[in-house]
Amino acid sequence: MRTVFLVAPGAGSLVVPESLATVRVPVGIRWAGADTVNPYAVDTRPYLEHIPTASGCSAGPGVRHDDFFAPEPADPTARVRVGKEAAAFFQQHLD
Repeated sequence: MRTVFLVAPGAGSLVVPESLATVRVPVGIRWAGADTVNPYAVDTRPYLEHIPTASGCSAGPGVRHDDFFAPEPADPTARVRVGKEAAAFFQQHLD
């Protein structure tokens, strides 16, 4: 594996900080500010705090978890914006 891009990651509360600290590939992360399925504090923050190569930002304060995949998302721009950010991240780290 050469790079990772996570969107609305889950299981952050279940991972061991020591294992995350061993990740050495670039990791980009985007989360939904209004995500009640995988809330930032529980599921995303551990990745950002413990993976030394992780960076990320919110897709927006009103973006919900299902805005990334729902047929009729509340914020239809979120999926496109994050998709473009993922593509740019991969281009930067895989060229």
